[in-house]
Amino acid sequence: MDERLHKLLAQHGVGSRRQVESWIREGRILVNGQPAEIGQKVSPRDRVVLDGRDITKRLKVRPSRRVIIYHKTSGEMLRARAGDERAAVEERLPGAGGGRWISINALGYGEDGLLLLSNDGTLASAAARRTRSWPVEYRVRVLRPRDREEWPDVPQEIDVEGEHVAFTGIERSGEGVSNAWFRVTAEQSLPRGAVRALFDSAGLKVNRVLLVRWGPFSLPRDLPRGRHRELTAVELQPLLDAAGLEPPPDKRTQKSSGRPAARRRVTGRRRAGR
Repeated sequence: MDERLHKLLAQHGVGSRRQVESWIREGRILVNGQPAEIGQKVSPRDRVVLDGRDITKRLKVRPSRRVIIYHKTSGEMLRARAGDERAAVEERLPGAGGGRWISINALGYGEDGLLLLSNDGTLASAAARRTRSWPVEYRVRVLRPRDREEWPDVPQEIDVEGEHVAFTGIERSGEGVSNAWFRVTAEQSLPRGAVRALFDSAGLKVNRVLLVRWGPFSLPRDLPRGRHRELTAVELQPLLDAAGLEPPPDKRTQKSSGRPAARRRVTGRRRAGR
C-alpha cells in the first residue's frame, strides 16, 4: 500500500511531518535515487535515502507506539548540535526502536519540568497541534527584590513579541530568605519566554521556571531530573483522543497462537432410546 513519504517517515519516528517536509525541500531525501517531492507517495518497493543513509529497511518495520515523560533540566537542549557542548535531552533517552524521540509539548532551553516525547511522529505532530488549548501550570522561583520590603504586583496580562498573553493565576506558594516560589497558571499553552517576561515586567528576576502540569499530565513528584518513565495505556489515552488516533489492539485479548477457537468435539454415540 502506497503512503505519503512525510507520513511514513513520521510514523517511524524519523522526524515530524514538518521536519520531513523541510528535509524534502532541502533535497536531503532521495527516493529511488531521485530527489523526493512534497506529497510524494512511496511503496514498500521504493528505496528511501536520508542524508546518504539508506533507511528503507527501517520503514518496513512497524514500531510500537511509545510515549515517555521526561523531567527536563534547564541546561538541556532537546538535541545535540555539532560544536555545542551543552547537554541534550536525547542523550539521556532510551532507544526509540530504530527511530527518534520527538517532543510533543514545547519546553525550551532554560526551562525545567514536564516534557512528553514519542517515537511516533504522527502522534507527536497531531497532538502538538490539537493540545494548544490545554491548561498549563508552572512553579517559578523568583529572586527577592532588593531595597524593597514588599513584593511588587505582577500583572496577569502582557504582550510577548506582539502576542497578547493572559494568565489565570499568579500566587506565592513559598518563601525563603532570598527567593520565593510562585504558582503560575494559564488556560492554554504559553509562547516561549512568556513566564520570564511576565516577571520581568514587574522588575523581578526569575532563576527557575518549572512546568508541572500540561493538560491532564502532571510531573511525577518521584521522577528525578534527567530521568524518564513510559506512559501506560491508560495514561496515553488523552493524547490519542486529542490526536484523533485509535489505540493499538490489546494483544492480551488475542489468541497467542492466532488459531481459531477449537470446536467442541462431537462423538458418534447416540442417546439411549434413539
